[in-house]
Amino acid sequence: MNLQSTPGGRSGANSSEKISAGEWLGLMVLFGLTIFFVATSWRKWPDPLVDFGRELYLPWRLANGAVLFRDVDDSYGPLSQYFNAALFKCFGPGLMVLVTANLVVFAAIAVLIYQLFRRAWGVVAAQASMAVFIAVFGFSQLVDRGNYNYATPYAHEATHGFLICLVLVTILIRWVEEATLRRTFAAGLLFGLTAVLKPEIMLAAGLVTFAVVVVGWRQRKKLKLCTVAVWAGGAILPTLGFVVFFAVHLPWGGAVRASCRAWLNLTPGARFTNEAIQAWFLGFDRPEENFLGQVCATLQACGLIGLIAGAAFLAGQTTRKRWRFILGGLLVGVLLWLSCFVITWREVGQCLPGLVLIYILIRAAVFLCRTAPETIDRAAITRLLLATLAAALLARMALHGRIYQYGFYQAALAALLVPAVLIGEVPAWLGTGRCGRTIITLGCLSLLVPGVVILAVASQRTFGAKTVEVGEGADRFYAFVSERDPTGAIVTWLSDQLRSYPPGQTLVVLPEGVMINYLARMPSPRPQLFFFSSTTRDGLEAEIVKALQQHPPDWIVIISRDLREYGVNRYGEKPGSGQLILHWVADNYTTAASLGDDPLDYRQYGGLILKRKKSN
Repeated sequence: MNLQSTPGGRSGANSSEKISAGEWLGLMVLFGLTIFFVATSWRKWPDPLVDFGRELYLPWRLANGAVLFRDVDDSYGPLSQYFNAALFKCFGPGLMVLVTANLVVFAAIAVLIYQLFRRAWGVVAAQASMAVFIAVFGFSQLVDRGNYNYATPYAHEATHGFLICLVLVTILIRWVEEATLRRTFAAGLLFGLTAVLKPEIMLAAGLVTFAVVVVGWRQRKKLKLCTVAVWAGGAILPTLGFVVFFAVHLPWGGAVRASCRAWLNLTPGARFTNEAIQAWFLGFDRPEENFLGQVCATLQACGLIGLIAGAAFLAGQTTRKRWRFILGGLLVGVLLWLSCFVITWREVGQCLPGLVLIYILIRAAVFLCRTAPETIDRAAITRLLLATLAAALLARMALHGRIYQYGFYQAALAALLVPAVLIGEVPAWLGTGRCGRTIITLGCLSLLVPGVVILAVASQRTFGAKTVEVGEGADRFYAFVSERDPTGAIVTWLSDQLRSYPPGQTLVVLPEGVMINYLARMPSPRPQLFFFSSTTRDGLEAEIVKALQQHPPDWIVIISRDLREYGVNRYGEKPGSGQLILHWVADNYTTAASLGDDPLDYRQYGGLILKRKKSN
């Protein structure tokens, strides 16, 4: 078995070839696929209450003069929010302003993925992988809550960071070939941008950069002091720029902390890291069970890959076309049956951490065992860096691999590696030639196409239940019908009521709901975006009440929000979970309007608008 890439091999050669008519046809199909999934999900992407309200509220406030981490709070770095604020400043606030920008970001991500996969594994592998990326990860909704897509991501730091990491990989591949100071500075600057985004993005960029340093060491290239200095200068520049900006509004210590917020939240004792839900995200809530589940899923996936590879190998050993057709037919039939009736595609992400780990170990072994490291070709380096990036992005779901929720960007690259390696690399390992490559491609498509269709159909059914209008004009989007989830209808009613009140007033939404602040164009006097978990525990709730007494909002809204994943069965049932806040509200506010049932009971749906009592 030959695991080494050859510079003149099929996988590496395609990157320098002109685009053929067949490839253009494939690209047109991919473009049509994108148009289809964007059109069928149009304005149905965000959740009406959770997460994406922050992505609208923060840039709106910043565009109107508020300062991040002083007037409004956030869990991540400042780059994305100020970028979106600049968009709102230029084009006015609106959900569709962000969506337009996000579609451009998605297009850039798609182009980079295609170019990198084409260079690493060839045209067919790149197009198969891109089809999976568009249909499964681009604009789907695989859970009840929206926001896990590239049109309205739960956090723009995720999609912006993914794009920056792909650009970084592209730059580093060229840097390995010729380490110019310009490329060194660009690589440092891109890493520096991740330091003002999200911690897992910074980790991914750091690991990819480290992998390239190891490649340079293996190629016996010395890392010069000036190279390190230029890289460090680029890396510190984004943080330094934000320090200077925040120093105008905050003390120097606060300016440094605000600029480093992206990674300071991971330091010991940080409120963000102490949230119990973070253990669920990582899979550490049930480590043994999750680990065994992922091992079993990985073994099953390896069995399927072995089945495809075995059929290809046998087909390559026989010269009789009849037996080749029989082998191919049996393989396609078995895989179609498994894909349609046996595999639970929603949980297929469980095998991805294991598969990526196995592949990156193979890549590392091949790389380290080469007798002539100076002949390493661009395809091999691209494969190594993409595998490293895929593994790094999976870090936040180490024992809870999934394609849904955060998987839309954290698991996407890992999922795309599977068809790419099968189609573009395994045939060379087996030495089966054209026949084996055809068998593997047919087997891969027989396995993946039904799975993609099953996931796409499930997503389309979810979008079909979204017909309730929320917001208006550039802010209009669609939420679930009330029979399935009345939250959208409640948000619409509350926002309409509040917009009818005199402008220039303030609003606090409990326990969470800055989407309502944004739609009503009513700022909150408090920087907190929600009032539970990390913002209220350990005595912080009493501080919030004290601050509310000093600057009480004109209006209070209480809306239904299921907080059981945060360990709260009923909001306000005890101190640290809203009790002190609700007591203060009861003493100082009176009901102005109401809709539905008790909003504090997670089994019911309702909303209250409370008006501040006149002071004596």
